[in-house]
Amino acid sequence: MSWITILYLMMAALSATIAGIYLAAWLMQRGAWAYLMFVLLALSIAGLAGMELWMLRAQTPAEYATALRWFQVPVWFGFVAIVGLVTLRLRPRFLWLGWLAVGLRTVAVAATFLSGPNLNFTELTEIEHVMLLGAPVALAGEGVPNPWMLTGQAALLSMILFILDGGVSAWRRGEGVRSLALAISIFVGVAVGTAQAVLVFWNFAHWPILVTPLFVFVAAAMGSELSIGLLRAARAERDAQAKDAALSVSEQRLSLAAEAADAGFWGLDAQSGAVWATAKTRELFALPAEGALSLGDFLERVHRHDQARVKQLIAAALRSNERYRTEFRVVDPGGRVRWLAGLGRSVGPTEAGPRTLMGVSVDMTARKAMLDALRRQRARLERVFREETLSELSVALAHELNQPLAMILTNAEAAQALLAQTPPNLTEVKEILADIASADRRAADVIRHLRSLLERGEPDREDLLLDDAIDRVIQLLGNDIDDQCVTLDLSLAADLPSVQADRILIEQVLLNLLNNACAAVAGNPAGDRRVSVATRAQADGVLVEVTDNGCGVSDPERIFETFYSTTPGGLGMGLAIVRSIVNSHGGRVWAESPASGGATLHLYLPLTAPHHDR
Repeated sequence: MSWITILYLMMAALSATIAGIYLAAWLMQRGAWAYLMFVLLALSIAGLAGMELWMLRAQTPAEYATALRWFQVPVWFGFVAIVGLVTLRLRPRFLWLGWLAVGLRTVAVAATFLSGPNLNFTELTEIEHVMLLGAPVALAGEGVPNPWMLTGQAALLSMILFILDGGVSAWRRGEGVRSLALAISIFVGVAVGTAQAVLVFWNFAHWPILVTPLFVFVAAAMGSELSIGLLRAARAERDAQAKDAALSVSEQRLSLAAEAADAGFWGLDAQSGAVWATAKTRELFALPAEGALSLGDFLERVHRHDQARVKQLIAAALRSNERYRTEFRVVDPGGRVRWLAGLGRSVGPTEAGPRTLMGVSVDMTARKAMLDALRRQRARLERVFREETLSELSVALAHELNQPLAMILTNAEAAQALLAQTPPNLTEVKEILADIASADRRAADVIRHLRSLLERGEPDREDLLLDDAIDRVIQLLGNDIDDQCVTLDLSLAADLPSVQADRILIEQVLLNLLNNACAAVAGNPAGDRRVSVATRAQADGVLVEVTDNGCGVSDPERIFETFYSTTPGGLGMGLAIVRSIVNSHGGRVWAESPASGGATLHLYLPLTAPHHDR
């Protein structure tokens, strides 16, 4: 056996081996179409080796012509493989060049079998033999060139341009050495093979057809792809082992955390409906410790009043990737009801599998029982508070009604005196009766608003200008202030904003503050009894200051305590009621003793009603 035969058989065997390896790789990764193109290219090189060896060993012109004809078949498959490989790996800009090359080559193959003995000659009359590596080999001698040969050579030129476009595109994208090595190896094989075909078949050169050795470059590139793939696979395997080790540690940590939290983990396959669950999850739902589970098995354990809501939640979670949180009841076979809290989210779909709903469940029966006990305790405390408040309300009403009742009594006595005159002064009696009716209505309003505040814990609200409220209170106290010889100074800010407040209750607050101020200066000489009222706007509220030059307060904080009074015979409820009303409005009230003497009581009310959780 000659060296030529040995070399060609080796090249064919190498190509077939590479084709088998890449075929196995493609069968494991069906999406890697470049592997299939490598298989086709390697088989075409093996076919070229066989056809070329047949030509080199031909003994007659007819045998040589026949081998040259069938030589075009593996060439056509090689064209298809190269175009596919360049398209997939190098992503050229001008794909039409590749389609043109395949189309022209297809026409050339058809012409091979229709226009003569082969694509290159319409008639081959003579072949020659020369020595190569110590053995005689055949080469084309005399013959008539086939014009269809131009089609095949045009296909080769289109292929060269297509490979160049792919290589340039890969280089511009900054791709690695692998892509450039592939482009260069294919380009060298096709370009040199084209040059050889032109020179030989147009009688510019006189040597054998030796195309297969040129594609050793392509085989080398394919082998390097395999080597790099093996290295990447080995590295990927090491990485996978490291990740598996890390995952094992993470799973152990997660398991420890789940045990510490007494939580159960589960996952729902949206496609099959199968459920994976930990032992704790099976325990929480009173499900068998072993065996396959479905969503229906879990839903059977959910309380019938919660089933519809849980089904809707699962359906909604599977449509999105948002987290969900819920609480529901489960009933075990013995009829015992337990509360579970669920938290999870939907993931996927991914290449690893379909959309999955993953979650964690925690038994919160004890927590629910504790919350119920706290609610019952709160209800008892609220009932006790209402009973105590009702007791205080009676005292508060007595305090707050003292002023309007005293006014009614004074007016009634004055009316009696006027009626006793001869003749009676009916005009003034009518005015007095109107004052009595007004005081009576005010007393009724005070009772109704205090009762509403007690029942709801929230005062009625309306837009209230404090300057107007101060004017109305001064009108109510006008005669008393004059009778006590008190000088009243007003310093009301212009354009004061309105507040959201209960008009009747805030007027009662102002009434109490002014009454206390007048009582504080009662011990001063008649000409030295001064009370001032000032208002000013704050950033988010309104401030009212009532100042007197009386005896002052020794304990500014204690005067707001219930039943604490500095006035002989006082109930000690006035300022306590003031603080309660102001607090219900989200405001503040406090007292100060200036260095100059007397006392200042500050009343602050916010512009907007505060939010209270019910």
